[in-house]
Amino acid sequence: MCLDSFSAGVFNKMNEPTYTGQTYSIDTVSGGSCSAGSFSASVPPQNDNTGSGQPEDIYIPPYEPWRPPIINTTFTFPEKTDEPPPYNPPPRRFFPYIILFLLFGIGLYFIPDLAEQTAYSINRGIERAKADVARKFLKETDVEQRVPWVAKAVAPSVVSIRAVSADKNGGVEIEGGSGVIVHVDGNEGYVLTNNHVVANSPYVIIRMSDGRIIENAEIIGRDKATDIAVVRIEEKHLTAIKWGDSSSIQVGEAVIAIGNPFDLGQTVTSGIISATERINPIPRRSRVREFLQTDAAINPGNSGGPLVNLNGELIGINTAIFSSTGGNLGIGFAIPSILARRVFDEILKHGSVQHGWLGIRMRLTTPGLARDLNLDNAKGVIVDGFFPISPAQDAGMKIGDIIIRWGDIVIEDPLHLSHLIILSKPGEKQTIEVLRKGKTVKLEVTLGLRVVEL
Repeated sequence: MCLDSFSAGVFNKMNEPTYTGQTYSIDTVSGGSCSAGSFSASVPPQNDNTGSGQPEDIYIPPYEPWRPPIINTTFTFPEKTDEPPPYNPPPRRFFPYIILFLLFGIGLYFIPDLAEQTAYSINRGIERAKADVARKFLKETDVEQRVPWVAKAVAPSVVSIRAVSADKNGGVEIEGGSGVIVHVDGNEGYVLTNNHVVANSPYVIIRMSDGRIIENAEIIGRDKATDIAVVRIEEKHLTAIKWGDSSSIQVGEAVIAIGNPFDLGQTVTSGIISATERINPIPRRSRVREFLQTDAAINPGNSGGPLVNLNGELIGINTAIFSSTGGNLGIGFAIPSILARRVFDEILKHGSVQHGWLGIRMRLTTPGLARDLNLDNAKGVIVDGFFPISPAQDAGMKIGDIIIRWGDIVIEDPLHLSHLIILSKPGEKQTIEVLRKGKTVKLEVTLGLRVVEL
């Protein structure tokens, strides 16, 4: 019989007894059907104590064909509800591309400016490093060898100026000049220059020595009487020049002029002080008399730039040249630093400068007039008339009086007197000595406020 139809139990073929050593054959199973093979089983000899040879029962375990294991899987079905299933948006495949596009646009906008600022920072660092090294070597270098170090030390403080204005024909006019940073307060810098450089300009552009361009420069004050103007700029990492004492300068002392002649860029020239207390060759620009004269090359575009000594200190503001050709002939003039600093301080504090006012019209005492009036020399100023509300007239001065002294100072000419008046303050009392009909008269005058047309 087939093994898969064979039932388990005690094997006792046809209920016949089994004996020791007897062999039985049964059909085997192959693929679920009977095959021709056979299975033999022998009954081992029985080893019992009785030796009776009685048949023994043989236990054959039941046959169980192999079946695949049953995996118990429990399925939980959601409860039925009337609410719609939640919306699951499709994957945002374009979102990374949008992010990349935005980053690319931001890069196009900011990278050029960042690169420019980086270049400026590198140049600025180089300029500042040169200046720091130069200042150190100035203290250890002989006077004859200081010029290169002074130029490097002062360079970061010197700027080029472009003043933009409209001309008479409706076009654009650009006035070029120079300036020098004399004061720094945080990120604010104050540039000293000439009034005639920026006088008619509503728009001023500043270019630093390291290439930075500042377009929002603001003119905070101008003084036509001294030809000084102050421009404020906002920028980081500014360097101010050191003030020097122009009153201690001596004729023959070496000086350096720095500026932007003919808009060529920062240019350094050197020379000496040729004279002090010179008269301004262009009186309409300034009534200052105490100009410093130098043979250091000064050309158009140098106006407003610094004149420095070999210690790197500011002793003057280059203002004018004496020339029949418009170019340098070795005769240049600079406003002394003492006067420039005083004007700067007043503009910084009040926004303008207040000058004294005498209220007279005057003319030069010529040698011929001196002879007619029996004067010892032709010095002094003749009072030729008065302006309305004249402090001099209120003090008793008369037409024809010859002003010969201002306090203890002997008056030489009208420009000399104008210079002294400009240096005085409104409300200041001054003793003025005049010559009237051969007699000396002293007058106490309280100066008024000079109104200067800007």
